[in-house]
Amino acid sequence: MAYDQTRFHALYKKLITLYPRVFRERLGESMEQTFNDLYQERQTRTDSFGFMFWMFLETAIGILGEHLLLISKGDIMRLVLTNFSSSTLLSFLIILPFMIMEVVNRRNFNEDFPIMLFFVLWLNLFAISLILLPIVRSRRTSNHDIANPISTQKNTLLTNPRSAAIISIALFLAPGILPLLNSVGWLSVDRLFNGPNPEVAYLPGQIMSLALIMFPVTAGIIAGGPIVKTLRAGGSLFAHPINLIIVVVISFLFAAGVVSLIADQWPCFIGVPNCD
Repeated sequence: MAYDQTRFHALYKKLITLYPRVFRERLGESMEQTFNDLYQERQTRTDSFGFMFWMFLETAIGILGEHLLLISKGDIMRLVLTNFSSSTLLSFLIILPFMIMEVVNRRNFNEDFPIMLFFVLWLNLFAISLILLPIVRSRRTSNHDIANPISTQKNTLLTNPRSAAIISIALFLAPGILPLLNSVGWLSVDRLFNGPNPEVAYLPGQIMSLALIMFPVTAGIIAGGPIVKTLRAGGSLFAHPINLIIVVVISFLFAAGVVSLIADQWPCFIGVPNCD
């Protein structure tokens, strides 16, 4: 039991490090002490896992809330250097409760943890946040006092709404050339991604799969570029409807992937025996 408490405390301490720095420095130690005191009140093994689940879930929700509060205040750029790092954090916090449910409710602790499942969940959420976070931040920090809501800066290829829309559509449709080549017999998609032996993990194919996912992600970011530029100048979210539609469609597709995975694996998350 002492070993379990030490292990759980170490995990909880790492979870606390995900709080914003100012919050962590002010309340981190007291949260760790509260965790230890509450854990010592639960000495039975049957109760410890339920306690851990709710503590980790409550803390994860608190972390997400603190970061969203910073976004609403416009201070997030001082704490997160890039959209990449903040998207990584937010995506992880969203899937964390499901990871905890998987650990707590699994029937056989000797079975392998479904790392690939949670990686795919994280990747879809990461793509959504990477596309939408710049738009959310720009809308929060836009200057509505500017007389002319449209920026007077010279348009570039990626900030011009029309060219950005064309480029994003081209990128989004680009992976479709692979099935086309496969249908005419010029390329074997199965061999390309699975290698000569489908029973063995094929690293080049996995890398290519990740690369293909970046096409719609990049398309969404490029389509959102003119929207971000206009919002920063105090303009409307709906100033570029074609670009907005592209962003919404791509984000919806990734969101549909998240919902379908959660719905498919929900019996396993809640501990249903013999779930797939």
